Amino acid sequence: MPLVDLELPAGVYRNGTKLQSKGRWYDANMVRWRNGRLRPIGGWLQTTATNLTEVGRSMFAWRDNSLNKLLAIGTSAKLYIYSGTTGTPYDATPSGFSAGRSTALVGLGFGAGPFNGATVDTSVTATDIKIGSSTTIVSTSTDFRTYFSSPDLIQASGFTNSANNKSYTNSHRVTNVAENTLTIDGTLSTAGADGSVGQSITLSKARGFGEDLNSGTSLVLGANTWSFDHFGEILVALSKSDGKIYNWNPSGLASETDAVITTNAPINNSGIIVSKERFLICIGAGGNPKKVQWADQESLTTWTPTATNQAGSFELETSGSLEVAKRVGDRILCFSTVDVHALDYVGPPYVYGRSKVGDACGVISPQAVATVRSIAVWMSYGSFFYYDGVVKNLKCDVNAYIFDDINKLQQSKVFAVTNQQYNEVWWFYQSKSSDEVDKYVIWNYEENWWSIGEMPRTTMMDSGIFDDPIGIGTDYKMYLHEQTPSTASRADDIGPPSSASNMCLRDRSLVRGLDSTTEDAFVYVESGPFEMGDRIMQGKQILTDIESGTNGLRIKFKTQLTPNGTETESTSYPIETDGFTDIRIQGREVSMVVESPFDQNWDLGRNRMDVKALGKR
Repeated sequence: MPLVDLELPAGVYRNGTKLQSKGRWYDANMVRWRNGRLRPIGGWLQTTATNLTEVGRSMFAWRDNSLNKLLAIGTSAKLYIYSGTTGTPYDATPSGFSAGRSTALVGLGFGAGPFNGATVDTSVTATDIKIGSSTTIVSTSTDFRTYFSSPDLIQASGFTNSANNKSYTNSHRVTNVAENTLTIDGTLSTAGADGSVGQSITLSKARGFGEDLNSGTSLVLGANTWSFDHFGEILVALSKSDGKIYNWNPSGLASETDAVITTNAPINNSGIIVSKERFLICIGAGGNPKKVQWADQESLTTWTPTATNQAGSFELETSGSLEVAKRVGDRILCFSTVDVHALDYVGPPYVYGRSKVGDACGVISPQAVATVRSIAVWMSYGSFFYYDGVVKNLKCDVNAYIFDDINKLQQSKVFAVTNQQYNEVWWFYQSKSSDEVDKYVIWNYEENWWSIGEMPRTTMMDSGIFDDPIGIGTDYKMYLHEQTPSTASRADDIGPPSSASNMCLRDRSLVRGLDSTTEDAFVYVESGPFEMGDRIMQGKQILTDIESGTNGLRIKFKTQLTPNGTETESTSYPIETDGFTDIRIQGREVSMVVESPFDQNWDLGRNRMDVKALGKR
């Protein structure tokens, strides 16, 4: 009987039906290709660092002048600094910081809320909440920044004085949020018990029909993200919710000094970047979504242009809002929601020139751009783009799968990260069934293949300053990724995960030599169908080109008579060490599934199947 070659090109193709993926891989989880060979994604280990207390959204690493490794992590309400990847982070959140949202909300415009009712988006109940003054609500331990931001509408209940309690349609308007203080636009009464703790008070962020969640104009209120860069050894930071430019000197770690506002800098900005000429540049400057503004060269605090400095500003000709700026080669690219502009240093008197380099290619979120090797690549609305001197559409073999599945309400959480060890760019996004990041898509820019899978990470950073890529899980824990596989077997005290998501929120070290073949396979890749014309195919044996531990890898098959016919799944066949694995399958369309338990290390090359052509029916 003839041997049918089952060698498939690297990468997943999923821009149509399974039959349209004929001759390609159709589905995958936790696998990659390298030089044409299939292997599992590297393992990860939780660090000994103290966990965060909320979702990490943005991450940045740099070295101080003494070459110490520092790591900044931004959440919706906090700025943390780690010295290395161990120990307890220092809370460097600046005084007066306005916290943002940990998740995106639908909310603005007349009629956004339910008719004759109210939608409660988040709430807090505590016995340490009291009226602090005629305009403040205070607490001894509740961090209001976790729940509210200015200018939210909030309801209150539990106060003795009825005037302090608010419900739809008469709510308190928040004008400022500090750690333990809410400032309210209105008059509060401190009389009686309301001026002391002990009562159970509930504060809720709410929206009613015809009422805005806040006074902005966007139809969706995005999750809070941060912009980070370094000015020498000084960290420069900006939170989308706060809009102010802060800086933090590494000497403040020993003295536990918080980040401080950058003197004279504009406020209500969208993002920041430091140019290679050492200009601190902000985009969306002063609340103008089209404006770019920069301080004088070598200065953080000189923002007013004069004849003797190079501070300046201009507005870009865009119909969108500026979201993020990135250094790409000798240029700075400014990405808006609809287009891309380039900034080029030209020196005095103009300092920076600008030009539009791409239209109808806006970025889907502030963190959806990655740069590598003088190119930029980003996720847009329904497609991907890259820039190598010219903006071009990036053909994606899983485009339909990604954008049919993405939760558009939560798209502000999408982020990109490079994995230069494997020549990859990863985008993490949230599926339709999730409000938090739970899936990824990979593009390999050297071999030009795509892959997909599930991994709950809310922010990640490539190796470079640190030896390994670092990710933050939805469990608020820090993980070191792409760990070197072991040649040993799995330790006896390690059991299998309960789900693909659970696999990602625990240590996963790649090992060899698993004897069990009954564990759930959370690492897998499935092909599109193989066919022998219109004849039914009967398979009896598969010849593998593989390196694996004993029974660490299995193959099974899915067969159909027609694309819409009933799919039959075979038993799983453990790969035999001599390369000859007996199978028993039959169908007109035959798909192959390569699978393994969560922690097995293997390497799969060319496979062939011993087949016989039967009749047409």
